[in-house]
Amino acid sequence: MSTVDERQEGPILQELLKHIKSESKCGISSCLVRLKNDSKCYKQFAKDGGLGILVNLLHYHNVKILNMTLSILANACMNPDAREKVKGSKIANRVVSILKHIKLGNTLHCRACRLIGNLSECEWHAKSLCEAGVIQALVDCLQLDTNMQTYLMGVRAIRNIWRTHEGSTEEILESGIICRITGLLVSAKEKSETNTKYLELIETCLKAACAFLATLDPRVGEQMRGEKDIQGYKCIIQCCDMNNKIAIKCLYNLCQIAECRPILGNSGAIEILIVLIKDRSELSKEILVSLCLFCREAVNRARVRMGSGLELMLSLLKDPSDEKYHPMLLHALAQFVYDDPSIVIMIKNGLLDVLVTRLKKMVTETITNDEIIVSKKRGSDSPPSKQNELKYNKTSLGRFSSDYYCDDWSPGSAASVSSSPPSTPPLPFYDSIENDENTEDNYSPVCSDTEFMDNEDEPQTEVESLKSCKSIIIDVEESQNSERSSKSNVCEYANVWTLVLLSRLSHSNDPIDRLADPPTIEALSAYIRHTKNPRASRILTRIIRNGAYLISLLKQGFVFKAQTLYGSEQYTRQLCALAETGGAIGELTSILLRGEDTHKQVIAVSIPFLIKSRYILKSLLNNHGGLRLIFNVLSDQQHTLYENAIWSICRLANTLEIQPEIMEKCQITDTASTDFPRVYDNHPKPATVTFELDDGTTVDACRQTLCQKSDAFSAMLEGNFSESGKKRVKLRNTSKEGLNTLLLAANGATFETRTIESLLDAVLLADKFLMADISDILTESSISKLNYKNFSRAWNWAKANSCHELKSCCVKSFLTASMTRSERVQAFQDFSTSGNFHEFLDDMKEIINNVLCQR
Repeated sequence: MSTVDERQEGPILQELLKHIKSESKCGISSCLVRLKNDSKCYKQFAKDGGLGILVNLLHYHNVKILNMTLSILANACMNPDAREKVKGSKIANRVVSILKHIKLGNTLHCRACRLIGNLSECEWHAKSLCEAGVIQALVDCLQLDTNMQTYLMGVRAIRNIWRTHEGSTEEILESGIICRITGLLVSAKEKSETNTKYLELIETCLKAACAFLATLDPRVGEQMRGEKDIQGYKCIIQCCDMNNKIAIKCLYNLCQIAECRPILGNSGAIEILIVLIKDRSELSKEILVSLCLFCREAVNRARVRMGSGLELMLSLLKDPSDEKYHPMLLHALAQFVYDDPSIVIMIKNGLLDVLVTRLKKMVTETITNDEIIVSKKRGSDSPPSKQNELKYNKTSLGRFSSDYYCDDWSPGSAASVSSSPPSTPPLPFYDSIENDENTEDNYSPVCSDTEFMDNEDEPQTEVESLKSCKSIIIDVEESQNSERSSKSNVCEYANVWTLVLLSRLSHSNDPIDRLADPPTIEALSAYIRHTKNPRASRILTRIIRNGAYLISLLKQGFVFKAQTLYGSEQYTRQLCALAETGGAIGELTSILLRGEDTHKQVIAVSIPFLIKSRYILKSLLNNHGGLRLIFNVLSDQQHTLYENAIWSICRLANTLEIQPEIMEKCQITDTASTDFPRVYDNHPKPATVTFELDDGTTVDACRQTLCQKSDAFSAMLEGNFSESGKKRVKLRNTSKEGLNTLLLAANGATFETRTIESLLDAVLLADKFLMADISDILTESSISKLNYKNFSRAWNWAKANSCHELKSCCVKSFLTASMTRSERVQAFQDFSTSGNFHEFLDDMKEIINNVLCQR
């Protein structure tokens, strides 16, 4: 008994070597049993370098010894340290030799495959095994009618070699072993219906299939079809129907191979995916991406449509909790833009609501991004080189991939839209899911500047522009800066697909319900205002161009918003072209006569922006009360259309080509008499004369200059009048500011800085004292000085001094002068604060009516 204990505690390495030397099969077997059953004994054996001895035993011609040696090595090589210790040995050649040459029983093959699988966790060993011919050996092994455990180990071994040694892929593909594994999967699926032990083989085959499909090589997809009747695809789809996560990943990978998708769709994959999404407790990203990928082919789009897939995707787009999936869903729906039945279904199921919500979010994102950019500009201290680096990284993240190997797809004409639309071009893959299922969506297509549906006059060009769509797959290991850039790209290209779908709706000749309603137009206008996006601008133009939307747009006051938007001239031009058609004129007339008061007012105020024909303007504004409505709004400063009415009446004056008259003189009806009483006293005359005004103030002037410039002053100061020769002369009805301005003009001094009232007073004085040249200069200066700051003051001055021509000139200048919107409103409000506002409105109405009623 003590002898046995000592043997167990002694160094087993030496004992094993002794038995090998003596060729004692019994002794070798005894040592191997101890190594297998006693972990402590094995650890010491491995520590002493005994693994090399076990490798040498692999060529021993004894089944029992080979069996135990394979078992011990397989267990050992689960550990990376053990795999490292047997590097450089002949383990690869010897284990492959066992597979090739020993035909005695399935146990040896099973353990040999297990050892190969464990060794293949290391790239070095996988390469050595391939060089030793392991691929063909495994092919031959799996072709045999063997037990399930051998199949499990053989499939696992192939999967590990494929995964760790890139150089093995071509040999594996050419060997046809993928097709054989697919056959095993199909057979196991059939047998699992009566025997659950085959479920493990199904899982193992599916894991191998996932590894093979990760390369997205079409040859893998071809072999995965199975030997007959695409049983491989059907088997994977059946496993998906059982909510098998590995099968779902296989289907996801298969869907990324374009050549596989039509066959998968024909095998019922689309219907299964739709059911899985509907029955979900938690949305699976792989399932959703797979469904989106199926939207790329015409034949599969038809199945998605018939299987209620469109309704399902729209319901997900309406759910804020699924927001991270919205970019890929929008991208998928964008593939249906040439399929009229699909568009009808999407519209009925709330596509427009989704797009309006997206537009509002896009506006919010734009405002936020602008604020961030401004903040960074204020506080940024990063060098230009780093900023440039980030700029370029935005379009160089990850790797490019295209849907088909051939990039020259040829869609049919967009002019002939059918229920089975043409195949779409290569479009972006969705980001890799295998690495981290919890990472956020990095789906990030890259599109050309010439976008789909942008060229409104060339439908085929719109289709062709999608050819330039590429994709970027973002690696999970990207830096944080890259991740932020990726998320930014996701938002950016989600916006692109939003505009693509909205563009399709705008192309519809038949009116689409609520497309021109305020929520849509306000959201689109806000986006254009903040981004000046030409794509969005063209969408709005197409909506405006459709006559069915004209009245709806006018009733919501769009014509006023259009003036403030990027591309306003184009919007106004389109509105004008529609508004002057017979049908539109009839509708406008009907609203003015019988519409609601709110609609009457907004239409009346809109008309001057829309109509250029004087005949039509006279009919709508004069005959049907439009002008009265505009002036009613103008007289109410609290009215919501108040500022727009000011803008409108000025636009009307410009359309009617009203121009201020060129005034030669300011004519007055109440002037002081220049018939001074004559006297005959002759006395010396001082060089300076002081004028005493009605308010007691005085103004000094050069007697000689006045006499030279004015016959009236000459007669008064030099002639036989009582004022002649006096140093102090009284002047009645004369303002100090006006007289000072007159004297400045008479002396050739600068007087442009004088107020408009003093200039006008000076004009009156120049006329009164017969200073014709000075009067002309002052008149010209007064008229040129009129602007939004003094229109009302000049008009009130003209009224007070009965200068009717100047009053008319002030009104016409206000109506037609070049001013900003805020300046025009300010000028009008200056009139409204005066006590003569209603007289001003009457003057304006009279001027407009006189021109409007001319033939």
